[in-house]
Amino acid sequence: MSRRDLIDVAMGKAPADQIIDGGVLVNVLTAELYPAGIAIKGNRIAAVGDVSYTRGPQTKVTQADGRYLVPGLVDGHLHSYHSYLGVNEFVQGLLTHGVTATADGFYGQGIVGGIDAVRFVKEAFERMPIRLIFLVPTLAYLQNRELGLTPVKGISVEDMFEMLDWPGCYGLEEPPSLPIIEKDEAFLRLFEETLARRKVVTGHASGLNERQVQAYVAMGAYTEHESFEHHDALMKARAGLKILARLGSGCVDLPELMRAHTELRADPRAFAFCVDVASPEKLIGQGALDENVRAAIANGVNPVTAIQMASINVAEIFYAQQDVGTIAPGRFADILLVDDLARFSIDRVLVGGQVVVKEGRFVAQLPATTYPTDFYQTVVLASPVTADDLTLKVDTADGEADVRVIGVTEGNLLTTERRARVKIDQGRIVPNVEGDVLPIAMVDRFGKGTGIGLGLVQGFGLHRGAMATSVNAVCENLVVVGTNAHDMAVAVNHLAKIGGGKVIVEDGRILALIELPLLGLLSEDPMNVVSEKFDRAFRVLADLGCQLKSPFSQLEFCCACGEMGAIKISDEGLLLTDPPRKVGVLV
Repeated sequence: MSRRDLIDVAMGKAPADQIIDGGVLVNVLTAELYPAGIAIKGNRIAAVGDVSYTRGPQTKVTQADGRYLVPGLVDGHLHSYHSYLGVNEFVQGLLTHGVTATADGFYGQGIVGGIDAVRFVKEAFERMPIRLIFLVPTLAYLQNRELGLTPVKGISVEDMFEMLDWPGCYGLEEPPSLPIIEKDEAFLRLFEETLARRKVVTGHASGLNERQVQAYVAMGAYTEHESFEHHDALMKARAGLKILARLGSGCVDLPELMRAHTELRADPRAFAFCVDVASPEKLIGQGALDENVRAAIANGVNPVTAIQMASINVAEIFYAQQDVGTIAPGRFADILLVDDLARFSIDRVLVGGQVVVKEGRFVAQLPATTYPTDFYQTVVLASPVTADDLTLKVDTADGEADVRVIGVTEGNLLTTERRARVKIDQGRIVPNVEGDVLPIAMVDRFGKGTGIGLGLVQGFGLHRGAMATSVNAVCENLVVVGTNAHDMAVAVNHLAKIGGGKVIVEDGRILALIELPLLGLLSEDPMNVVSEKFDRAFRVLADLGCQLKSPFSQLEFCCACGEMGAIKISDEGLLLTDPPRKVGVLV
């Protein structure tokens, strides 16, 4: 079907394929609510308003029964791999919560599997009933190069330029600011070529001062999803960055950021929504972008304005408003039927006019995804890790020492540099379990030869045992935190044995396990099985003393990932980020 087929329907010269009648339109173009119907031809909208004239003998009619007609939600920044779900399960999760379009570059998959993995996942998404806003995964190339760390093969500069011209590519996925401020030639050229193609540079402006923001925006950066304070968000919005207010696992920024609109009266056009990180307990139990809408309303935002932030405001960022983000002629018939705006309870979801969610239940049949063999067994250690490998050693034989500590805070993904005093026993740092100063380690799983980086962390609250994961932002190495080196070693070795996942160990026993065999990042299990495994893991962690709401997300962002936070662990040791430099544990 072409747009030309819509003309005769809109003019009343041909019948619509289907009509949705008796609804209340949420018009995000004019911020109005009024009774309206929708006429659909093929997978696009032909007319909106009084569409009775488009009804023919074969036209299917759906009664909205007074429900609100809302455009499908558009997520401006979301990493599918942080859900740990396979393509089908992830798409089902988004559609169930009314997200009919999402921006992603699959950078985690690209780090582990290179450009072929990115291409595979992109094509798998494009077979699904969801709109993919594909972005070049710049982090799959960068991998903390700007911090002085050794990357894996990932993707190359040439790969980034190739992907920029792939069909369905809308621009760049969150190239950090440091390569721009330091005038890295490859990234300057990439920004220029992206803008020359009228595509979008989505941004990552964590921790920038006003001058740095100005320089970043001057080079073409257009969005920011790392703000967590409303004055900071307003400063960036004034400079031209669209603020993607985030509500994700371990990053609950949206309520604070909405104050820039509700208290400081910033124009709502400056704000849009994203989830960024959606682990299964959030995606299943709390929601996706629909939860952003509910949270914004609960924090004083007008319901129609909140829906604009989740739809048209996002679509306009990507110049995609002719296809998604509104209910208007010519747009895809991606439509939500919502019972109540304030509660934002979704009864039905249509994608291209086809019902995929009915009465809140997913009813669509998704095409199967069969993964290539090189997605498996990607966690490889040179040799098994020992407890001695994971023990911090210092020159002092006995006594006490002041140490640097990675500080983890509930509710955001930044880390702070803290200080603590620890005991030394025969040249080994003794974990201070009572003071929640625990060892953390990152183990190279790619054969880079970088080995194992060791440090200390505070905020997990473990009293016993250890937890480990093969998923973490930008590094995608094995990372483990625990109360003792023995359990930490058991956890790391077990993940290597099974090809990746998340594991909790106590006294050498596996207490909870979530297998992630696809690139060491994703599960092959159905969503309900993954959910049950995570629920068990959270119960076990709580019993071991960890009270964090999103413990795995917090662990993943203790790792080196650009400019987020003051201190990070890497496979090359402890790292301060501003300015970037490797440091020892001892102060």
